[in-house]
Amino acid sequence: TINGADYIGAANDIGSLRTGKLADLIVMDKNPLEDIRNSESIIYTMINGRMYDTETMNELGNEPKERSEFYWENSKYNEAFPWHDETQSFTRGACGCHVGSH
Repeated sequence: TINGADYIGAANDIGSLRTGKLADLIVMDKNPLEDIRNSESIIYTMINGRMYDTETMNELGNEPKERSEFYWENSKYNEAFPWHDETQSFTRGACGCHVGSH
C-alpha cells in the first residue's frame, strides 16, 4: 500500500506501519490461515491510528473513552425531514409525505 500512498502524495501519513502514521488494521484472536472461520475472531479494530474494542467500539489506548451513540441509535441524526420525529428514521418503505398530514 505504500506505492499507492506515495502516488497520491500521502506516504508520510499512510501506506505502511510506522510510528506516527495513520493505520487501519484489525487484530484477530485466531489465525485465519489455519481456518477461514477464524477471520470472525476480530478483537480490536484500528481506524486512522485509533484502537477500538470490536465488541463495544469503545476507544482504547492513550485516551480511552466509551463510544457515544451511533447516528442511527438516536433520533437527532436527520432532523431535516418533518416526519422524522414521528418515524424515528429516514429509511421508510415509502415517502414520509403522509406522516403528520392528518
